[in-house]
Amino acid sequence: MKNFWQEQIKKYGKLCMLAPMDGYGDSAYRQVIKKIAPHVLCVSEFYSADWLVHSKFLKDEVLPHTKQENPLIMQIFWKNPEMFTKAAKIIEQEKYDMYWIDVNMWCPAKKVVRSGHWSCLLINEQTAFDIVKAMDEATKLPISVKTRLSFDWWQDLIKFGLWLQKAWAKLLTVHGRTAKQAYTWIANWEPIYKLKEELNIPVVWNWDIQNYTDWIKKVKNLDWFMIWRASFWNPWCFIWEKHTKEYDWLDENNFIDWVYHPTLAEILEMMEFHAKVLVETKWEKKWNLEIRKHLVQYLKNFPWVKVYRKRLVTTESFENTKNIISEIRQEFKDFLNKRPGLWEITKESLGIE
Repeated sequence: MKNFWQEQIKKYGKLCMLAPMDGYGDSAYRQVIKKIAPHVLCVSEFYSADWLVHSKFLKDEVLPHTKQENPLIMQIFWKNPEMFTKAAKIIEQEKYDMYWIDVNMWCPAKKVVRSGHWSCLLINEQTAFDIVKAMDEATKLPISVKTRLSFDWWQDLIKFGLWLQKAWAKLLTVHGRTAKQAYTWIANWEPIYKLKEELNIPVVWNWDIQNYTDWIKKVKNLDWFMIWRASFWNPWCFIWEKHTKEYDWLDENNFIDWVYHPTLAEILEMMEFHAKVLVETKWEKKWNLEIRKHLVQYLKNFPWVKVYRKRLVTTESFENTKNIISEIRQEFKDFLNKRPGLWEITKESLGIE
């Protein structure tokens, strides 16, 4: 199990990962990604190690997942080695079928950082080192870390990376901004290229990647990439043209300049699938709130979406959602093979003033 990284790289070469997304990266969303792109490695939403240790709900509702999501990475956060090791021993239990554990040292939220969690570990290097070392000794699962360039530009990314490697971190993901920058400014790639030159472990780039083809243009010496928000409305972003040889559900004609542009029919099918698996994995009230934010995202670039927006963001049942999707299919039956991402469906063609 500790050699998992090497085995994946040997099997797939350059890999892509679904980033941990609080409020988005649940089991249903991961199943959507894996249905389209089975080669993607998915990271869970991030959870407190303390909550994981003390909450029966979390152990019963979050750790269990479908086989389709494997190999699944569990991301956790906290601020001391003891709680991390307790959580690691729970996560590694065979019944949960987890493949590795990722440590959150990247989130910039001020309230949590002030309490010593997340990106605060960038300025508490010894604690970061002790966390990874203690976890590596406590579990058979490989340990990785997701971090940032630094906290406020005063920290040395290469030194920090070497420390984590020495503590037996098996992979390092880097968000190309400082914690102080949060999500502003353009991400900076150069320090990450330099970091990779000094490390023997895989280095993954996160942020400002739109799709697989965009990554290929920027890869240089890095090993993998991780996509977050760019997947919200376009889970096809993980597909490259070579994947048409592996996945017969992909139409090679939908690749333009190596980027996949799904048809309206494919988008509607994925909306319905997402709604179905979400209602299967969450209780109805929770489902009602969660599916709404996804449905409109799928229809980005569809010029008629405003007409359906209110109904999509207030849907109250799976049956209601299916009915709305069926109406769209019927009303736009002549446009199902058109690609909204290429503006093949326009207001003019739909007769919208």
